[in-house]
Amino acid sequence: MNLIDRLDKETYNTQVIVFAGGAGKRMGRSDIPKPLVKVGGKTLLDYCVERLKENGFYNFVFLIGHLHEKILKYTNNFEKYGINAKYSIDPEGIKVGKGKALKYALENGIVDKKKRALIVYPDDFFLDKSLFIRVLLHHIEGKRIFDIEATVVLTTGTEYPFGVAELNESGIVRKFEEKPFITKYTNTGLSIIEPEVFDLVDKLIDMNAENAVELEKVIWPEIARRGKMYSMIIPHGIWYPVNTQKELERLEKILREIKINQ
Repeated sequence: MNLIDRLDKETYNTQVIVFAGGAGKRMGRSDIPKPLVKVGGKTLLDYCVERLKENGFYNFVFLIGHLHEKILKYTNNFEKYGINAKYSIDPEGIKVGKGKALKYALENGIVDKKKRALIVYPDDFFLDKSLFIRVLLHHIEGKRIFDIEATVVLTTGTEYPFGVAELNESGIVRKFEEKPFITKYTNTGLSIIEPEVFDLVDKLIDMNAENAVELEKVIWPEIARRGKMYSMIIPHGIWYPVNTQKELERLEKILREIKINQ
């Protein structure tokens, strides 16, 4: 089997789980779900799906909740991408979170329990257009060598959103720095999981929990504790989370600069 055929096989056998249930309230947009917020004339969801398709991925599962009817209506035109799309609508009347959203999709047979999954979020924007396929190949190699169950993509650090101070024993501020760069490996949200992780989700995620349940709070620590979590490190400046109006404007500026310099 040549390299192209191998890549086609691996991407086809990987389902892409798109967590697209976020609200756009922190961007001042309560009328549309966050994935449909536009940047550079295109929705975050379009950027996400378009790049994944360019990387060879075909099978998509969209986990949707907030204003899900608008996502469903918008994605009617996703035939242009030539993808296979399935949808799971979060249960109403409970606080969900990513953990419950995934378990609900598993229980209803929308996510395939026997296939590995690439987990993505439309509001995590990556400037590296080939990152998705590189992460998959990195994960496959980690699986072969270390028998891992998940790979998380980390960046070398991030800008802390507040000013920080160093104090002496009397409470006098000796040093003050506004929004310092923190050199600690930081989760970008992008990850790949093997089917074994779905068993953990089934076991550890409580659908009756009072509050929302997050994968990063419950599942990720357990995988790491058992030594089954691999990492891929990307440099600072590749990943741009879009959670606020300010972050949206920052990404708009970056995309304009890239377009000008092309």
